[in-house]
Amino acid sequence: MKIKNLFPSLVLTLFSICFLASNAYSQSCPSGAICRNDEAPGKYSRNGPYNVDDYDMPFGSTPGGASVYYPTNATPPFAVLVFTPPLSGTQFMYRDWGPFFASHGIVMVTMDTRTTSDSVDSRASQQADVLDAMKDENTRYGSPLRGKIATNRLGAVGWSMGGGATWINSAEYNGLTTAMSLAGHNLTAINSNSRGRNTRVPTLIMNGALDLTILGGLGQSDGVYSNIPYGVPKVFYEVRSAGHFDWGSPTAANDATAELALAFQKTFLEGDTRWARFITRPIFDVSEWESANIPN
Repeated sequence: MKIKNLFPSLVLTLFSICFLASNAYSQSCPSGAICRNDEAPGKYSRNGPYNVDDYDMPFGSTPGGASVYYPTNATPPFAVLVFTPPLSGTQFMYRDWGPFFASHGIVMVTMDTRTTSDSVDSRASQQADVLDAMKDENTRYGSPLRGKIATNRLGAVGWSMGGGATWINSAEYNGLTTAMSLAGHNLTAINSNSRGRNTRVPTLIMNGALDLTILGGLGQSDGVYSNIPYGVPKVFYEVRSAGHFDWGSPTAANDATAELALAFQKTFLEGDTRWARFITRPIFDVSEWESANIPN
């Protein structure tokens, strides 16, 4: 394709993105939602407008330890995400997700499991324990987030076996608001809720087309997406160029994964549906894309 023929289409694309952002920003905040006006709803793959700090959860309050990333100059209350690691994984492997979400106004907790070899089912139980611990942070004296947490807006995130744990909690954790899996794994899980049939919350599923093993391939993510009951908001994005280990940061697979993750959590975790129009099929690097029940 000649450059002179490509230029008009690029201009049109940029104009469309700017128009969508402007239009979304002008809409009113839904009742009961957490809405922040320090950045317009849009597609963002880099850190946002807020400064970020972090602290370690008190010893013994979580099964294997956890770090809390939070915005220091955003107005509370804050929604919370708890990220559970893959097999043999620790917080260090995916810690960049914490500052990303916190800089956009959402608290993220990166947790360790008791051992790096814990099962999917055990990881689900431990993820639930950390979600409970974050509710307690809202009332704990000395917590930097005391009185600042929206305890009715909690989300679960997981990579590989952590993704399988997230699928279990998407059906079982009382009060969960969203679920997000990265290269999710459920083939070794005992709990049938890891298959998605009883999922009750909006769910974003992302995996890589190059992930062809038991770790996160063999149709595990596809199968969960298909099983999620009718009426539940859901998105499935399979990245053409990504494998199982391309999820250690928001942009490790590509920029679109960060953009989708943020727009999805803004829409469903915070309830700010002005972001919903940015939950869209990426222009490039798509092997599969499916979505259902996303607000217009």
